[in-house]
Amino acid sequence: MSAGFTYTWDATRPACDRVDPSTIRINGAALGSSASYRITVNSFLADGGDNFKVLVQGTSRLGGPLDLDALQAYFQANSPVAPGPRDRITRIG
Repeated sequence: MSAGFTYTWDATRPACDRVDPSTIRINGAALGSSASYRITVNSFLADGGDNFKVLVQGTSRLGGPLDLDALQAYFQANSPVAPGPRDRITRIG
């Protein structure tokens, strides 16, 4: 998950309704309802896998190397890789 991206999710809520949109922040700022954002996901999710159907609606989609190849290249170029912050997701319920 990107640095500066935070949100709260509730495991007791129904699937596809667990993240509270009002808690989504980028560097502390709330998402703009009419703003556009570029995200990076693997090809499986980008093509609607695991019911991420909204991602298929994205515009100006870009492809890249295979997910596993990109991950392997990253680890080869940046090892050792320290874990990221563990306080960016708040779980309730």
